[in-house]
Amino acid sequence: MLRQMMFDREQGDKYFIEMMQDFVQLFANRNATTEDFSAVAVKHMRPEMDVRGDHKLNWFFGEWVYATIPKYKLDYTVTPNADGKFLLEGTVSQSEVPADFVMLVPLYLDFDGQLMQLGRAKLIGNSSMPVKTLLPRKPRRVLLNANHDVLEQ
Repeated sequence: MLRQMMFDREQGDKYFIEMMQDFVQLFANRNATTEDFSAVAVKHMRPEMDVRGDHKLNWFFGEWVYATIPKYKLDYTVTPNADGKFLLEGTVSQSEVPADFVMLVPLYLDFDGQLMQLGRAKLIGNSSMPVKTLLPRKPRRVLLNANHDVLEQ
């Protein structure tokens, strides 16, 4: 899950790999705790991962290591518009979580078998987020959490 949140379209997995290399270097031949790993992750976190604005990942480790597993749902339509593009409209929902549960859930487009990450939906608590964007061509399908980047029921 940290890997998908650190993924960058231009840099790929660079930031995640740097974090893991740092962790291995710091704790080679030593025992490491979850708190040790969390401290290294915070050092390497991307700006969008600072969902609480406190430059900490307590939200992530509190939710995913010590707490609950959410349910996610995606409802969408794709319709052609007048200028040959396609309008994606939909809703991403998160349920069965506490009110302060936060996650960045990845959305993907399937263009003829090639998956492209459209972006991440920031969901807080039991909530829904609208999705509306213009696409250059019609995707075969729109997927939520296609690579199982986020743990879910």
